[in-house]
Amino acid sequence: MSDLPFDAPAPPELATLAERLVRDHPECFWFRHPDAHLRDLGDVRQVIENLRNYGDRLAWYEAQELQRCLSRHCNEMS
Repeated sequence: MSDLPFDAPAPPELATLAERLVRDHPECFWFRHPDAHLRDLGDVRQVIENLRNYGDRLAWYEAQELQRCLSRHCNEMS
C-alpha cells in the first residue's frame, strides 16, 4: 500500500465508502468542512486513521473494512 503516493486519485467506489463513513461518524471528523470531498488516497488514509483514533468499536471495524478495500485497490495497482 505504501507504494502508491498519497496524492494518487481515489477510485470512486473507495471515495464514496469513505465519504459515507465520514457522514456516519461526525465525531471523528470535527475539523472537516461539511462540503469537503475526498479526492485522493491520502484522504482515504486520513479517514481510516481518524475512525481508529476517535471512533467507537463500530468505527474501528468500519475502518478495518475501508483499509481492506484500500489494500485491494493498492494491490491491483502494483
